[in-house]
Amino acid sequence: MLTIKHLIVFREVANLKSMSKAAQSLYMSQPTISQKIQELETHYNIKLFQRYSKFLGISEEGKVLLEHTNKVLNELEKIDEIFFHKKENITLRVGTSLTVATTIAPELFKKIKESKSNLNFQVYVDNTTSIENLISENKLDIAIVEGDSQNDSIIYEPIIPDELVLVCSHLNPLCKEKTITRCMFKDIPFVVREKGSGTRAFLEQYLNINKIPCHIDWQCHSWESVKQAVLCNHGITIISKKLIEKELNNGFLHILKINGVKFERMFSICY
Repeated sequence: MLTIKHLIVFREVANLKSMSKAAQSLYMSQPTISQKIQELETHYNIKLFQRYSKFLGISEEGKVLLEHTNKVLNELEKIDEIFFHKKENITLRVGTSLTVATTIAPELFKKIKESKSNLNFQVYVDNTTSIENLISENKLDIAIVEGDSQNDSIIYEPIIPDELVLVCSHLNPLCKEKTITRCMFKDIPFVVREKGSGTRAFLEQYLNINKIPCHIDWQCHSWESVKQAVLCNHGITIISKKLIEKELNNGFLHILKINGVKFERMFSICY
């Protein structure tokens, strides 16, 4: 079935005279662009482009289709203008996990507000599992969380990389080690977030895969509590590097390195 997307792709290819340039412009893959053009040609049983060495030349049938495509898309843009851009107050219910709320969310939402003055945010902050549940229940419109997708009813789109680090206090003897081994974990107390935290789930998955027992001495509902417990040498933790840049620069926290291991994940938009 033909869709508006077919016409958008066709117009972009016709204007740029290149499928690769159209793919870049529309943030699509070149095979997808080629497929859309082929579907159009098959549907109308016509040839839309003549392929030359350095560009695509539009056929006579293509010129006719382009004329009507422009009319259709221009009318759709007018409809969008009427029903979207002229609304004065749009409220978006946004959820974020604690890590996202403490790192990227404030500045990100500030920039969006500056470019969309008619957009208002209602922000709810909780652990990843709670945010996912609210999305599923349609109590939030969209959210940004960390970690792997856990809910089959939610669409996840990775947007920003996040580096996790294993850290200890500068008071901990481990800070003198250049690297530590997995077997050293068995006697180390951990300071962790509560169940439902994406970061805690990441840590538990790593420990389970490597069959490392986890001795939890502190369980906290905020990253500030986690940091203070680690700073006072009550244990070690895994945490987003974005959350502890100040403490690392001051030398109060130390990154524990494991040979061949780098903790990486993505912040994702979910809806």
